Amino acid sequence: MIVESYSAGTPSWVDLMTSDQDSAIDFYADLFGWQIMRSGPEMGNYAMCMKNDQPVAGIGPLPDDAPIPAAWTTYIAVDDVDATVALVADAGGQVIAPAMTVEGEGQKPGRMAVIADPAGGVFGIWQAMDHKGSGLANEPGAFTWNELMSRDPQASRDFLAALFGYEWEAMPPMEGMVYHVAKLGDRGVAGVGSMPEQIPPEVPSFWQAYFAVEDTDDAVARAVASGATMMAEPFDSPFGRMAVLSDSEGASFSVIKLNPDTTG
Repeated sequence: MIVESYSAGTPSWVDLMTSDQDSAIDFYADLFGWQIMRSGPEMGNYAMCMKNDQPVAGIGPLPDDAPIPAAWTTYIAVDDVDATVALVADAGGQVIAPAMTVEGEGQKPGRMAVIADPAGGVFGIWQAMDHKGSGLANEPGAFTWNELMSRDPQASRDFLAALFGYEWEAMPPMEGMVYHVAKLGDRGVAGVGSMPEQIPPEVPSFWQAYFAVEDTDDAVARAVASGATMMAEPFDSPFGRMAVLSDSEGASFSVIKLNPDTTG
């Protein structure tokens, strides 16, 4: 569906920072049917990924000396980046990248910062200006869900509630995982789960983006044929058939064919 705007506290954008931007663009464009609009150096050579003439994700280059691995980042909409950043320290988190205005090439897309919660989960916050976020959601080629796998779920939930005013709804335990949905009113907007046992202990808390696809098994087969690694093979859930993948640079993401009654 087309999204006109995002209310504060709702994930609104995802982007990938990677050491091999060209390969990543080829991989994801083929997998999700994206068209690519590249910017110049003034905008950091950022590539905007388009679906049905709507922006749905970004892919940017990591600096050669960057001490971080390739990863997808989830951005949560806020009304005032600076006011949200001011809450971080008292809530027990850390500001990784301070508030900044993104602008260039005659555009002022928005204002952003990057934050880590007390359990180490890194995410961005986005104050929309010219760029509202993803123009599509909950349909093939666009993100449909964002969740945090946390080493300390209670600390993560407390922190996120302090920043965004979330209420939490506990879900039935799934294979030993404790999982809560972040609610804004009656809307579920994101999830926080305990780290799955199969994840190696050295892996820190992380946010995972889910992209909707027409056929999960086909998407996984094509991704693996293009160099991805299947981290969790396709399986059925109450929300749809899903799988977890890692691209050739190690950035993980999920794909899901949504059940019709879960898309609203």
